[in-house]
Amino acid sequence: MTINIFSREDLSRLRPQSENEFNMTHLAPTQLPTKDLFKLDRRTVLVSGGAGAVGVVVGKAILESGGDVVFLDQLPSVPEDRWRDILASTEATNSEARYQQLDVQDEATITAAMNQIRFGLRHPIRGLVSCAAISGESDACDYPASVFRQILDVNITGTFLIARAVADEMHRADVTGSIVLIASMSGHVSNRGINTSAYNASKAAVHQLARSLAAEWGHPQNTFPGSTATATNPSPSTEPRKVYPPIRVNTLSPGHINTPLSEAARVRGLTDEWANQNMLGRISQPEEYRAPVLFLLSEGSSYMTGADLRVDGGHCAW
Repeated sequence: MTINIFSREDLSRLRPQSENEFNMTHLAPTQLPTKDLFKLDRRTVLVSGGAGAVGVVVGKAILESGGDVVFLDQLPSVPEDRWRDILASTEATNSEARYQQLDVQDEATITAAMNQIRFGLRHPIRGLVSCAAISGESDACDYPASVFRQILDVNITGTFLIARAVADEMHRADVTGSIVLIASMSGHVSNRGINTSAYNASKAAVHQLARSLAAEWGHPQNTFPGSTATATNPSPSTEPRKVYPPIRVNTLSPGHINTPLSEAARVRGLTDEWANQNMLGRISQPEEYRAPVLFLLSEGSSYMTGADLRVDGGHCAW
C-alpha cells in the first residue's frame, strides 16, 4: 500500500496557479438558443443496462433528441420487440443505434468492448447513462456474504469501471462530456417494507462516487498529479498532468418504478404500500425519467456537476 504524503509546499506547487495556465477556459453556453439546450446531436451516448426497461426508454429518448446511442448489456442481444422499438426511434432524427454485449463487472470485457465501439462511430462519445444494477432482498442477519458482494460488485464497482472507461474515451477524443449515474432514493433512505441493505448501501456509494469523479474530472485545480510519494521517491512529481476538457458527473435518484421486475412486489401488495408512501400516491413509470436524463446529459445542465437529481414523487420529502 502506498501512502501519499504532501507538505504544504508540495500542495502549493501542485495546484495550478491560474485557469489560463492550463488553457481550461470553457465558455458557458449562454449564446445557445433555448430551443437547442436539450438537443444531443453530434454526439454518441452509451447506456449500460441498455436492454432493461429503463435503459431502453432513456436510450430511445436520446435517439429522439438527435444523439447516437450504443446500448450495453450482458445479454447477447436486446429482446427483438424492444430493438424494433429502438430502431423506430432513429428514423425521425437520423440517429444511429448499436448494441454491444458487455458485463460491467468484467474489466477485461469492458476494455475489449470499448475497443470495438470506438471504431465506426459517427460522433465522439460524450455521454454515459449507467443503468446497470441488481438488487436482492434478505434480512441482514441472514444475508449471504456472496450475494452482498455481488450486489456491490455490479452496482458500485461496475458503475465505476464503465464510468472510467467512458471518461478515458472522452479524454482520448479531447471532448467535454456528461456522465449520468443512475442511483436511487434508496441511497438516501431505507426502503420501508423491504429489507435491501446491500442495494441501499450500493446506491449510497454511487452518490459519493459521482461526487468524487465530478471533482477529479471537472477542472485540474481539483486534483494533483498522478505520481505518488514512495519510500524510494519521497518527493512527488511536480510535472503537470495532461489536462482534458471537463466531464460533468451527476446522479439521478429514481423512486419506485413500475417495471417487470416490480411484479413480485405488486403481488405482495408492496407497490400499493409504496404508492401511499410518496406525495403523488403512485409509483413511477420508466418514461418519467426521460426528461431528467436528457437534462443531465445536455447543455441545459451545463453548470451542474457532483449533484443528485432526485425524482421520487416526494417520497424523501416527508
